[in-house]
Amino acid sequence: MDVQIPVEPELSESEEGTALSESEFTCHCCYQVLVDPTTLTCGHSFCRHCLANWWASALPRVRRDCPECRAVWTGFPRVNILLRDAVEKLFPAEVRRRKQAILSDPGFCRVLQMFQQHGNTQAPHAAPPQNPPPINIREFYSGVVTALTFMTVVVLLYRAFSTDSSHEVLLSKPFSRWSADDVTLWVEHLGIWTNQYKETFRREQINGRLLSSLSDEDLSAAPFKIKNPSHRQIILEELHRLRQRRVSLNLWQYKDLYLGKSLFLLISLRNFPRLTMLCLFLFDYEDTFLPFIHTSCPATPDAPTDTPLDWPGWRQWAEFLLMYFLLPYQLLSAVAWHWMSVHYWTAGFIIAHAALLTVLDVCFYWTLWKRGQMRTLPKLVWLQMFAVLFNTSLFVLPWPMMPLFIINTEIYIQLYFNPFLTAVLVKRTLLPTNTQHRP
Repeated sequence: MDVQIPVEPELSESEEGTALSESEFTCHCCYQVLVDPTTLTCGHSFCRHCLANWWASALPRVRRDCPECRAVWTGFPRVNILLRDAVEKLFPAEVRRRKQAILSDPGFCRVLQMFQQHGNTQAPHAAPPQNPPPINIREFYSGVVTALTFMTVVVLLYRAFSTDSSHEVLLSKPFSRWSADDVTLWVEHLGIWTNQYKETFRREQINGRLLSSLSDEDLSAAPFKIKNPSHRQIILEELHRLRQRRVSLNLWQYKDLYLGKSLFLLISLRNFPRLTMLCLFLFDYEDTFLPFIHTSCPATPDAPTDTPLDWPGWRQWAEFLLMYFLLPYQLLSAVAWHWMSVHYWTAGFIIAHAALLTVLDVCFYWTLWKRGQMRTLPKLVWLQMFAVLFNTSLFVLPWPMMPLFIINTEIYIQLYFNPFLTAVLVKRTLLPTNTQHRP
């Protein structure tokens, strides 16, 4: 006996199309049919031009979170080909109409082009290696921090218990900055015969500027009354040598003389090299800027050297301004290279740090130029200045009460620890975390 099983008739093509409504293929940004649907890693899909507008809505920064669930996507989102073909098959007229409207809008075209150019810079995803090497980054950085901390403590103890000659530090101090005690010490070191005159210099409070103006008539008259002409001649000859000396301090000598200014320069030159050098030119010309430019851009052998504070030659200014605008951190490298014979390892740290900062500086301006955002540079500089001032306010506000040990520790951190942090920033800049390289 034959048993017949009832079979329901198949849906026709028109009924199958109407079974899927347009709302099921709607973008949750524009609430219209999806055009070039792009699916994020969280699973949500949006029109590609809507996603590009969302990505560029916070320029100069970009948004990388989902417009619906705010989950941050990884990699670069691509068009969902399967979903695109389904939508174009189900709603061909609507998709065609929307594509024409998008192409006729210059704003959409510009944002889509920027979005696609950003995607082209991202390396294509590749499968990770089968057996990646087990590298523990936290342990590596922990070891680096421990080693640098130990080095800092050793250097601090050495500096605390080592006794430098006061006269040697005095010879490295700019002549115009000598105090009355410095002048008395200098007179004492001229010879045994000066013991009869040093009390007069101390009593009259003769500082460096007053000493530089003394003449033979001043030394022979009251209150000095140096009757011996050979003594006056020796003092005047030594004064002439001091006027001709061009003082170029190394790092430790400058730190001993200007502790607070040293910490300020280490922080400000790392963050704002051009602005800091401009401030030194305007407000600290004789003591800091002139030795800096004479060390980083030395004069030719035939250049005049009348006084320690002479005006640099035009060749020095041309070289300085070229490096100032293009590669300011290389000026710091030139100064550190001058210190290689004094303290080899510290100068090496400074030169390596300056090279890393130069890479960040070039990448920053190249990115602004490529995106056409150079007009936002003043705003970015102002925000960076505010962030640095906020982070360093702990040292700025209670500065008079800050112990010497803490100040020295911060200086050594700026010298020896920050280069490693800058190296991490360079790695993130050149090799973003969402970039995968082919094995």
